[in-house]
Amino acid sequence: MRDIEKHNPQLAGVLPKTYNLFTSTLLKELLKKVSEIPATVDYDAFGRIYEYFLGEFARTEGQKGGEFYTPSCIVRLLTEVIEPYHGRILDPACGSGGMFVSSARFVSEHKKNPSAELSIHGVEKTDETGRLCRLNLAVHGLEGDIRHGGQVNSYYDDPHKATGQFDFVLANPPFNVNAVDKERLKDMVGQNRRFPFGLPRTDNANYLWIQLFHSALKASTGSVAGGRAGFVMANSASDARASEQEIRQKLIESRAVDVMVAVGPNMFYTVTLPCTLWFFDKAKVSPPSTSGRGAGGEGKLNRAETVLFIDARHICRQVDRAHREWTPAQIG
Repeated sequence: MRDIEKHNPQLAGVLPKTYNLFTSTLLKELLKKVSEIPATVDYDAFGRIYEYFLGEFARTEGQKGGEFYTPSCIVRLLTEVIEPYHGRILDPACGSGGMFVSSARFVSEHKKNPSAELSIHGVEKTDETGRLCRLNLAVHGLEGDIRHGGQVNSYYDDPHKATGQFDFVLANPPFNVNAVDKERLKDMVGQNRRFPFGLPRTDNANYLWIQLFHSALKASTGSVAGGRAGFVMANSASDARASEQEIRQKLIESRAVDVMVAVGPNMFYTVTLPCTLWFFDKAKVSPPSTSGRGAGGEGKLNRAETVLFIDARHICRQVDRAHREWTPAQIG
């Protein structure tokens, strides 16, 4: 394990070195199983195996599992909508890195090399989960700049200098976080800053996350289309009142809000409640005559003035009594 880390700097401090915890019999059986893997196995198989174990582990962990894992069908839909063909991608609550892996798979399915097309950047507050993310990238043949552990916190810290720098943002942040120290955020409020629409007066961080995603996206400039984001959010953010409603109005007026998808209950391991998928597209601010994604064009709908609402609460496949999912056909 130390030799592997020596030759792969992106894995430094990530790999386990505690195999002495296993009994000799168990370790022998484990090595025997590994030796049976055929040399001709498809490279992506190891990544899929890792994803499988992450999913099973999250399922058994229940509430805690959701801290590092988002169900693959949710991630797949987010990816399919924002279409991350090429560019810089950010997840400021990256968990075990499922958003990055899904984006890379999207690129592969379109016959391109993900390592050449995507520049991956992540932030993860928990050090242990950040190591899971780095290992997840490695087994999929990917590299990324993942900042985690220590004092890294997406509200107060901006290790990637994200404002206006990213083509894509994908995330599943924790819902309804309280006790955020807003005094530390005051200098980050205002146009072209991390919180362009102001701080909510309520003790709830949903609209801090939403603004972080919005502000990280590149703006439309000339012939270059603006950035796109897809993220999971608590239902309460969609109809919140008072200062949160004021921020939501400013978001709508910015023309970046593109699609809202209502998701039914039992799609996540952490909560049984329904949620909402939000999508931003800063290319929407382009006038109808402008070319590129988001342009209306003559005789076409001017997307800058519209938001698409999709009710997907009753679209699903029942996995078991407690869990539901979307099938590939339903996502397509």
